[in-house]
Amino acid sequence: MRASPEQLASAFQTLLKQSELPPEVTDKRIKQAFDIERWRRLAPFASIGADGGGDEGLARISDVDAAREKHRLDSEGYFRLPQVFDRAHIARMRRTVEAVRADGWPVAFAFVFDEFWRIARSPQVASFLESALGEGYLQNTVVWAHWVSGERGVAGWSPHDDYRDGGEAFLSAWIPLSDATVENGCMFLLPAGVSREISNANDTDTPLSPRVVRAALQDVIALPAAAGAMIGWRGDILHWGGANAGSAEPRLSLAIEFRSRGARASTFESPLIDPRAPLPPFRLRLFAITKALREYTKFEPLLLRYLPLAERIFAETSDTSAGVSNPPPAS
Repeated sequence: MRASPEQLASAFQTLLKQSELPPEVTDKRIKQAFDIERWRRLAPFASIGADGGGDEGLARISDVDAAREKHRLDSEGYFRLPQVFDRAHIARMRRTVEAVRADGWPVAFAFVFDEFWRIARSPQVASFLESALGEGYLQNTVVWAHWVSGERGVAGWSPHDDYRDGGEAFLSAWIPLSDATVENGCMFLLPAGVSREISNANDTDTPLSPRVVRAALQDVIALPAAAGAMIGWRGDILHWGGANAGSAEPRLSLAIEFRSRGARASTFESPLIDPRAPLPPFRLRLFAITKALREYTKFEPLLLRYLPLAERIFAETSDTSAGVSNPPPAS
């Protein structure tokens, strides 16, 4: 007798529950999470709490590329900047992600390291973000790192938008740490206009006419990107990670988000940080990582095994979010 979809889903949830870290392992991991020296030993080529500076040579964006991609962002809701970041720096960041994963952590814990917060602070990247979001733009504390295995059929996140009501005050940036190709599952999106119609129908389970479906399929844009490029989109752009078509290479990347100063931020985004200020303190980094981990099990169900760990670290670091001054919301 064939199991029903409901039975299969229930069995899957049971298996995930059984895979949770044992309490004694969770206790050990919590101690390790707060041990800065252990993180430094894990990735001695990265830094935690280092002095600022050194961002000037990290990235390069030509005036031609900046103008072209700002126009694309204004007209179609996304941008695609070619090689932006120093290749050697990106290679070290990839090694950091690999070290974090090899030590048994979700790869988002790479954000304990300075480089993952400093990556978008170089003058030319800051100039591009300012052109997109206005003077005094801010970074929110929603961060993530992706590892999509190099196995046929494995896919990135399913189609979604990041913040549909963010308008021009919200921008996501996605930076590949390895080459993202059509074969290993690069990013795909639907440009402005089409995205909102499809997203609204998806949320309400509204059937779409064959005409709309055909048009949307032809509008899909593939975004292959070399390691060290930077692509991004407004909050209402529907995007997703493609499925691996047979490549043995995993896809590694990181995602960060920004918004205009004075725009109303969601609770999930808070606290906001000033990219011109010192890097966020260590405990706030743990808060941001576990805040996202608690939310993103909906995209990566295997992360449920780490949920008790994330809940405890989140609770222990929640006080740090109150210590960050948020700019006043828009009136």
